[in-house]
Amino acid sequence: MKSNNLKRFSAPLAVVILGGAGAFFTASMGSVKAVEERPVYRYISQQDPCHQEEVRCQTELADEICSYGSAQLFGKVNEESPNNNCTLPMYKVPN
Repeated sequence: MKSNNLKRFSAPLAVVILGGAGAFFTASMGSVKAVEERPVYRYISQQDPCHQEEVRCQTELADEICSYGSAQLFGKVNEESPNNNCTLPMYKVPN
């Protein structure tokens, strides 16, 4: 009797296990890390040390630094803090 139950449930159990494993691996392969674009700033003067620019930049290390003309652009470590200096190096988003 035991061998009949084992034979009867082994094929459906194998299908469930393989299906779950396939779904897990498909989902994990599809998740690609998105580039985190953040606001960027450049130093203009003492009165405007963090002037925001409309340039696409990222925090993740890339080949080129992010710049506006000849000025290097930086990000804020904490965007919510009004007293935060713009010291975070930013890099160009690859095309």
